[in-house]
Amino acid sequence: MILQSLTTDAYRNLASGEQGFHRSVNILVGRNGQGKTNLLEAIYFLATTKSFRTSKVASLFRFDSPNIYVAGHLQRNGMTRTLSVGLEAGETRRRVLMINGEKVTLPAYLNAMSVFAYSSARLDILRGAPEEKRRFLDRGIASVNPAYLEQLTRYARVLKQRNALLQSIATGDAAASSLEAWNDEFVQAAAVVDHARRAYAGDISREFARVVAEHGYHVTNLQVDYRSGGDEEQLRVTLARLRREEIRARMTLTGPQRDTIEFLVDGRPAPEVLSGGEQKMIVLFLKFAKVDLFRRRFDEPPLFLLDDIDAELDLEILQRLLARLPAATQVFATSAKEVFLKALEAGPHRRLTFENGRVTAARDFA
Repeated sequence: MILQSLTTDAYRNLASGEQGFHRSVNILVGRNGQGKTNLLEAIYFLATTKSFRTSKVASLFRFDSPNIYVAGHLQRNGMTRTLSVGLEAGETRRRVLMINGEKVTLPAYLNAMSVFAYSSARLDILRGAPEEKRRFLDRGIASVNPAYLEQLTRYARVLKQRNALLQSIATGDAAASSLEAWNDEFVQAAAVVDHARRAYAGDISREFARVVAEHGYHVTNLQVDYRSGGDEEQLRVTLARLRREEIRARMTLTGPQRDTIEFLVDGRPAPEVLSGGEQKMIVLFLKFAKVDLFRRRFDEPPLFLLDDIDAELDLEILQRLLARLPAATQVFATSAKEVFLKALEAGPHRRLTFENGRVTAARDFA
């Protein structure tokens, strides 16, 4: 898949307008704070409706702007389609997703474009809150299993309804016996999510080990330890045991929304035993492992974003990783130190110079 161009309006400090891209490599250069990372984030937002830097949607809006808009022309499977995301500020935060000018559902939209992003500034995958780690698994699963988004949405809906029932039981507006039917719905929806997460955790662990071994990195024994509420039978037992406690708490106390994922090295949490540079390399390897899993599933590469490549990364391994990307992979990369971009400059590429949120120069190299 190739992103031919991107149009933004009121997205952070980016100048409103359209920017075209090279179908192979795009290198973004400029002083800090000029908008390089914001452009990468806008591409990610176009594909996912999320940011790879923050969960605070309000920070994406330009100051005093009531909405943001991002659109792009995407070439995939011999066809070019226009994708767009419009988002309003305020309490409603109404979101409009469109493909070729027609409104579509979120699952349909998210299946249209796949992008993976690496940022050396964000190590939430390893040391962040549980929801960040669950998000890492869920996004990876959705990239190779388009049906997973609807399965995850179904689980979230059942969870919300079950929590509402627990609230009604606690206030005396519903009988505790009414939980039985919702427990069945809950267990069935949770089992699908649990199975998908467990399978993907195993897949990414094996792919990580293969990529690391290929490049001879010294941290080889990473384990993705997924801990859930158990299978259907175990979850039913837990729900029965926690019934009184859940009614008092007025919320569901077990299930995929409370699962934990730990990244372990020799059985110990990775952030406790790895240096900052090693953690960045592990996250980078995990991203390349996700790219390989995606390619194996769809026989095509996703878009790959590399933000803020820095001196703590192993330059030799980084260059080998970049060199092994298929020629058809479209890459967008930024770095304050251009020596880290040399591997990308070896082939055809476009160099985009940023200043005050806009591209002031664009030059193609053969």
